[in-house]
Amino acid sequence: MKMRSQITILSAKIRPLAESLDVLGLPVFVGSRQKALIAIGDRMAEGISTHIVTLNSEMVVNARKEPQFREILRSADIIMPDGVGVVWAARFLRRRRLPRLPGIDLAEGILRTAELAGQSVYLLGARPNINTAARQRVESQYPRLRIVGSHHGYFQGQEEKVIQDIIESRAEILLVGMGSPGQEYFIARTRNRLPCLLMMGIGGSFDVWAGHRRRAARWMRSLGLEWLHRTIVDVRRWRRLGFIPSFLWMVFTAKLSGRQAA
Repeated sequence: MKMRSQITILSAKIRPLAESLDVLGLPVFVGSRQKALIAIGDRMAEGISTHIVTLNSEMVVNARKEPQFREILRSADIIMPDGVGVVWAARFLRRRRLPRLPGIDLAEGILRTAELAGQSVYLLGARPNINTAARQRVESQYPRLRIVGSHHGYFQGQEEKVIQDIIESRAEILLVGMGSPGQEYFIARTRNRLPCLLMMGIGGSFDVWAGHRRRAARWMRSLGLEWLHRTIVDVRRWRRLGFIPSFLWMVFTAKLSGRQAA
């Protein structure tokens, strides 16, 4: 907690992304995954530091409660509509259909592109055994990908050592799977020290890559029910569903008042 109060948010944005829609005060990307990958590739080619946030409704609620977290989200360079709640809010409030862009799908697209482009990647997050297994799976799936480093996400008291490891790796892409808001806070407080051009929080993607958890069936994903699948297979997530009434209240009050601010 002490770390959060020490964060100075410095946006590295050079130019805003054209394809975005204000949803509850946050500029959410409105294009397809392919367009997102093109935009990311363009920014990397120009040497522009990019922080990608994969936004869900729980994060929107947390941003209302924590002004500093809200500023971190607003300072991000690209905000992807990861959660079905964000997609629904855009349609309800702005009458705009957004394609849902799950973070794990975007991350896999980034890895595939990085393999073709010869770009280097660092994998940070999850428990030690999960991080190791996820790295092995990624190396197997993308054999020409340059993974220049990896570290688990349980490094309390040793953050400086991890930061130095990332710096020495000279990784161009940093994928952080430490859960929200921890991964966003980590990126916000370290991005100006790191060599990485692309930094992205990927939540529980390492667990999936490691084979520790399975994604929902494709039909559930197409119906926007992946959150329900995750809750069923991990009963501990039921406690986190308390944010849903708060999110609905935010959306409906925004509709009635005509204000979009988070």
